[in-house]
Amino acid sequence: MPRFTMSKIKRRMITSLTTLAIPSYGFKNNSMNFRRLIFIKTLCLTLCCLFSATDFVAAQEASVKPGINDKFINPTAEDLASFVERFEKEGREIYDQRENIIACCQLRPGMDVADVGAGTGLFARLIAPKVNKLYAVDINDTFLDHIKSSCDSANVENVETVLCTTDSVELQPNSVDLIFICDTYHHFEFPYKTMRSIYNALKPEGVVVLVEFDRIEGESSEWILGHVRADRETFTKEIELAGFEEIELKDDFFETSYLKRFKKSARKTEAGHTADSIEDVKSALADKTATMLDIREQAEWDAGHLANSTLVPLSKIKTMADDAEKLGEFFPKDQIIYLHCKAGGRTLKTAELLKSHDYDIRPLAWGFDRLVEEGLEKAGAEKDE
Repeated sequence: MPRFTMSKIKRRMITSLTTLAIPSYGFKNNSMNFRRLIFIKTLCLTLCCLFSATDFVAAQEASVKPGINDKFINPTAEDLASFVERFEKEGREIYDQRENIIACCQLRPGMDVADVGAGTGLFARLIAPKVNKLYAVDINDTFLDHIKSSCDSANVENVETVLCTTDSVELQPNSVDLIFICDTYHHFEFPYKTMRSIYNALKPEGVVVLVEFDRIEGESSEWILGHVRADRETFTKEIELAGFEEIELKDDFFETSYLKRFKKSARKTEAGHTADSIEDVKSALADKTATMLDIREQAEWDAGHLANSTLVPLSKIKTMADDAEKLGEFFPKDQIIYLHCKAGGRTLKTAELLKSHDYDIRPLAWGFDRLVEEGLEKAGAEKDE
């Protein structure tokens, strides 16, 4: 039986109902037809609303730390003054170590840099004089206005402010050499989506510099344990899963923080398959950071397939490889796309076929049988109690 996406089912149902509602000749004199039209129109509207809501919820990744950014929404002038006092004072480790941090960034004239989570502009004002262009990125307009004003007062003219969203830094693709993230990563509510937008914004040899609180159970302060959701290993794994590789760690001049540098990584084996582990795959599918596409043919799918996977045969992909709109029905831009077939050959062909499109496609070397052996659920299989 063919596999339909929810959007296709929705269109077919609405089309069928709309056809029923089209009046026959002489309709305006037929009260029964009129009542039927009103009923069908109402039903169509209701179904559209229900399906839209369902599609929206299903496509969303849950925030990993709901509410963490609430205090930064619409701050008053008094709030801004309080943040400046809190962020830019002696005794705050990041402030005290600001020169060491800047040195670790290895800034060069001509570089284009983005300070993501720029806050009150402490590092934006320090970085900008050393580079060609500085993008101050923040979710808060009040902070951005303050940064622009303070830079103008200091005659720093190469700073451009950028209002980001909760899941995107809103920078142009291939536009920056370095992205600086200081005491901000733990505020990312959608880590994969945000880091993937950073991946796309970086030039091929671009670097991420991360400064974060070092959350250590039994050692860190109560504030860090309550405010920062995970330790350095977890954050590093999340960043690497988004397409990066750690290249340096600096923590010798910190007491409660650490600094890491990352470069972009294809995360591929020599053969071209994804280097993600089976546990990476399971975890990403479980929290909807990823989706699984089965690119085998219909008969293979009918003989057995994974639960929660979607059938998109390679033969079909070939027919729409140059049609971005059609591809968009099956290939999401904001998720990892794992591809599987019988033995890994067709996944490489598909990745090559679609390499010009802006997808995070990760071809699996493992076929259907191996994935089931590794613990992925087979459709129709009984779950252990």
